[in-house]
Amino acid sequence: MTEGAGAVRNILLTVQFDGTDFVGWQMQPGQRSVQGVLAQAVEGMVQHPVTLYGSSRTDSGVHARALPVNFETPRTIPLHGFLRGLNAVLPSDLGVLSVEERPVGWRTRFESVAKTYVYRYQLGDARWPLYSRTAWHCRWPALDLDAMNDAAEAMLGEHDFNAFRSSRCVSKSSLRHMHAIRVAELSETRGKAPVVELEVTGNAFLHNMVRIIAGTMAEVGRGKLRRANVERALESGERSHAGPTAPPCGLTLWKVYFEGYPRLGKPRVSTQAPKAVDGPSDAG
Repeated sequence: MTEGAGAVRNILLTVQFDGTDFVGWQMQPGQRSVQGVLAQAVEGMVQHPVTLYGSSRTDSGVHARALPVNFETPRTIPLHGFLRGLNAVLPSDLGVLSVEERPVGWRTRFESVAKTYVYRYQLGDARWPLYSRTAWHCRWPALDLDAMNDAAEAMLGEHDFNAFRSSRCVSKSSLRHMHAIRVAELSETRGKAPVVELEVTGNAFLHNMVRIIAGTMAEVGRGKLRRANVERALESGERSHAGPTAPPCGLTLWKVYFEGYPRLGKPRVSTQAPKAVDGPSDAG
């Protein structure tokens, strides 16, 4: 499918993937990356090289429920053509949920105002295969959710999260604004082999920040750390004052927001209303 060329268009894809067998979002020579596999499929349709702009650079093993990705092309392929054509050739662990058209120059990274990540812990000795690729099997019989929510509350608002980033993080500033954070048991597993979810929404995140928060919250839930320890980590900025880095398998980029939260200094490129075509709604 290679319909004719016209004016340059900016196409926004919302993609979902199981990150288990990917080395992460970013293209790496000789490695299977989300960006690389998706670019190959897009280029096969438009018949020219493309640059894919992602809103987040997920690490190896991390998943995405809804990751916005945009690229530009002069091809006149209709939006439903991209949706059907890409899903026909992409592998089973990567799919396109929806396709929209945005103004030329619009970029997912600069237009996003907030992101939500979900981290899942599967508790108990029983191992549930349906969660084995998307949750950390912790084996502990239970976690103190009240203690975890109390400690998580200390992270709300703007803080220096230097203690919650990896040594490989290259961000110039470790100041981040946490809009919301909660811990709850997944209702569908209640009373069986419980799955606990940590959900965090912030303006942006540092490298490994959510996984370190998840590891810290697990220690709180086990009674090994308390809210005071979290507050100390935020105040000191020392990595040693926070908990361990949780495994990547439990982490999923849940949603990227382009409105609904303050832009915190980010200018908007365009306010032109997009056209859209949606795929299946059960994106979870």
